[in-house]
Amino acid sequence: MSYPYLFIDPDQAVDNIIKITNREDLKHLFGPLRGKPGDTVYFSDNESRKYRTAIKKISKREAVFEIRERLAIKKSMPQIILLQCILKKNAMELVIQKTTEIGISRIIPVISERTVSDITGNSSKLERWQKISDEASKQCKRDFKCLIDAPIKIDSSSIDDYGHFFFLHEEAGSSRASMKSIFRALHGAENIAYLIGPEGGLAASEAAILKNKKAEAVNLGNNILRAETAAVYFLSVIDFYLRSNR
Repeated sequence: MSYPYLFIDPDQAVDNIIKITNREDLKHLFGPLRGKPGDTVYFSDNESRKYRTAIKKISKREAVFEIRERLAIKKSMPQIILLQCILKKNAMELVIQKTTEIGISRIIPVISERTVSDITGNSSKLERWQKISDEASKQCKRDFKCLIDAPIKIDSSSIDDYGHFFFLHEEAGSSRASMKSIFRALHGAENIAYLIGPEGGLAASEAAILKNKKAEAVNLGNNILRAETAAVYFLSVIDFYLRSNR
């Protein structure tokens, strides 16, 4: 049976009780799920604990839950970070939703030469992206949220922050050699980042900047994929490999 899964701050679990007043969570529980006393709800504190609870009382203003079980949670390794050059609205939102569902650890929006919109200073768009990711996290019952970072410019990406850094580029070597290199990098790495270009791809100068920083170009095959397809496909391959080798 599938149970609701929500996120709380660590200090919301007091003694044996969790209280929530978040309007979106209450709307979700009180509306479509028709939550009632006795129903099971899971919570993650997004740090180290997951809670199995039962609803004690619920209204449109507040819900109270009794903690029935405490479970330890731990982030899986390696952490996978997506640097996504900003896409048009629907495509960007699709990338955020689907990569969150698969298990991306963090998403960093990137402003590049062919980026279609500059969101610098647009906090409402960042808030919307985070909300989309949070809803996807709850839907797929992730133990940890995916954080959407503030946007950066492509030439300021700090490759040294990651154990391995890849970027997808159709002019890279063979796809078989590229994927073998990625699979080798997954062993023992704490974090891995990959960058997906915008609609129209990366400019030659941008690819050169990344190569000069020792980022490794990856070719996914003969078919030229849409940016949103490439972001999801690449993560799916990595996720499948990691799950198959645990």
